[in-house]
Amino acid sequence: MIWECKSVSENLIETKASQWGVSKFLATLLLKKEFSNKEEVQDFLNPSLSMLRNPFDFEMMDSVVNKIISAKKRNEKLFVYGDYDVDGITAAVFLVLAFREIDIDIEYYIPNRMDDGYGLDKTTIDFIHKKQGKLIITVDTGINSYEDVLYAKSLGIDVIITDHHKSVKEEEDDILTINPKLSKKYDFKFLAGAGVAFKVAQAVYKSLNENISKMTQYMDVVMIGTVADVVPMFDENRIIISEGLKVLKNTKIKGLMYLMKYLKLFNKDISTTDISYFVSPLINSLGRLGNSKLGADFFIKTDDFEIYNIIEEMKKANKQRRELERTIFDEANNMISKKNIKNLKYIFVASEKWHPGVIGVVASRLSVKYDLPVAMISLKDGLAKASCRSIPGVNVFNILKQIEDKLIRFGGHDLAAGFIADEKFLPSIDNFFSQEIDENLHYQKPVKTLEIDYKISIDNIDEHFINDIKHLGPFGLENKHPYFLDTLVKITNVKYFGIENRHFNGMLEKNSVSFPLVAFDLSSKLDLSNPNTLYDIVYYPEIMVNKGEEYYQFRLKDLRVHSTQDI
Repeated sequence: MIWECKSVSENLIETKASQWGVSKFLATLLLKKEFSNKEEVQDFLNPSLSMLRNPFDFEMMDSVVNKIISAKKRNEKLFVYGDYDVDGITAAVFLVLAFREIDIDIEYYIPNRMDDGYGLDKTTIDFIHKKQGKLIITVDTGINSYEDVLYAKSLGIDVIITDHHKSVKEEEDDILTINPKLSKKYDFKFLAGAGVAFKVAQAVYKSLNENISKMTQYMDVVMIGTVADVVPMFDENRIIISEGLKVLKNTKIKGLMYLMKYLKLFNKDISTTDISYFVSPLINSLGRLGNSKLGADFFIKTDDFEIYNIIEEMKKANKQRRELERTIFDEANNMISKKNIKNLKYIFVASEKWHPGVIGVVASRLSVKYDLPVAMISLKDGLAKASCRSIPGVNVFNILKQIEDKLIRFGGHDLAAGFIADEKFLPSIDNFFSQEIDENLHYQKPVKTLEIDYKISIDNIDEHFINDIKHLGPFGLENKHPYFLDTLVKITNVKYFGIENRHFNGMLEKNSVSFPLVAFDLSSKLDLSNPNTLYDIVYYPEIMVNKGEEYYQFRLKDLRVHSTQDI
């Protein structure tokens, strides 16, 4: 990996710092993010709900809102149907909470990953019909459920599809659909499923002249789904996440209150990293192992005993999930090691022993480890359930779209998709992957570059630097955390953790000062043969809290034995 630090002229930094009313340090970081005018900077540094886009820019939003308000006036029962991942669960929960605040009779249905499969189906529609449901709103799913929607209509049930996945076929004009990826008028295309649900609620509240604070008190729920879905962290997603992190500090969700205490997150500035690494996996673990509805119950239930039991189930499921991931990861690695790794353009592996709810996470890890597209397939009773993860340059969704005649069902995004197929078609599917990646795409992996924003010694980091960095958050896709460089640093007290001991923590030492560190996927770069080895590191600082006292921890992004090599 090449380390690269682009220079910015000192005169430009001083000019912009004065114009924007910020420190030279913050001006430097903003210039590295290619900001140029004051208005852009002010909007970026101060995201607020007042900056949200008009939900009625969606072509069908008027009709969707009229349908929901008509059902409310007739006291009809609505059902929100969510996907079984964190985004789908939180999207469903948010609509339930927001609509119940304005006296809409609404229930939720979260499918079981093992029994129900992906997307709206006739069995679920029959269940909702028996419960006297008159309107179904799908969230984070449903865009490819045209036949099922027709079936619901035949039973007298209206359906509204809200989704953010790509459509397999052309959009059907007779189905009420809210999907930023399909909209010609809605300019922001990257909302998560929870974000799309939020826009629907926003439109309903606006039409009824309801106080928006009744729904924004649950922004933490939308935020969790948005972070979990790894969407670009700008425009409305930045607003949703910023507001959601604020709301989480005084959450109205009793389950979240207890979970934050269990995770010891209440006494610190909660970040998107905390949500990604600690909160989302616990919620997701229930769905991955089959009990997705408990994930929704966790947000909605208010009885202390019920919440306690759900959190205990989360902990058990998460432990089981980690054990399964470790086993599957090792087995898949063993399969890959028998291939000629140097010549591999993609990874395509299958097993009857693999749990279908866990292979997606393992596929992601393998894709990162080998820097290759990955298809992992769980086999059972003649069916192949696959999770695909890709890398920039290889659009896995488009590959699947070209072979839909061999698939029972598929869906997803450019870099993350899945399919179900008859096992007998796997050889031809594998062969098509090979052709597309090797011949048609002519894909060449780019040289990896790590962009460094600033060189500063770890012992010079202070509260002013930390506060300036905070202004740039929340961080994530398309708004990376600024990275800093230091040289001639010693690493001591190393302790490994994680699958294959890929991660480690310990202490950084420089100029007789030491700080705790944590490093993910960097263990292989350590040289422990000499305890006096000095390193160059790329890092960013975090504020941690222990027993009410704050301290700095440094998260390493990369490291190497000290070198005079130019950066």
